[in-house]
Amino acid sequence: MVAAPIIGTLDSHRTQLFMERLLESIVETRSPVALVDITGVSAIDTATAQHLIDTINAVKLLGAEVIITGVSPSIAQTLVHLGIDLSGIYTRSSLADGLKQALEMLNKSVSH
Repeated sequence: MVAAPIIGTLDSHRTQLFMERLLESIVETRSPVALVDITGVSAIDTATAQHLIDTINAVKLLGAEVIITGVSPSIAQTLVHLGIDLSGIYTRSSLADGLKQALEMLNKSVSH
């Protein structure tokens, strides 16, 4: 799996760079799951939200599943306001929950 935490302000340019690097990583590692953590992002604008959704769709075109974690209330409101369909995207409240979901998708487990 590929894990991609995003921290700080997201703008269109930074989101484009993120998309390129994430897609390259998925191809290089042949990862079936991409875990995108946006806990460190406080807010996004409309254009950036669309770029993020485009990134998710591009990952799916490569045959990988996407799990988004750490969606804040303000980001959730932006995505809902835009009318973006998130039905095919896994979302989890925390990175730990997202990692657990990813491991389940890969039929793996962590033993204590």
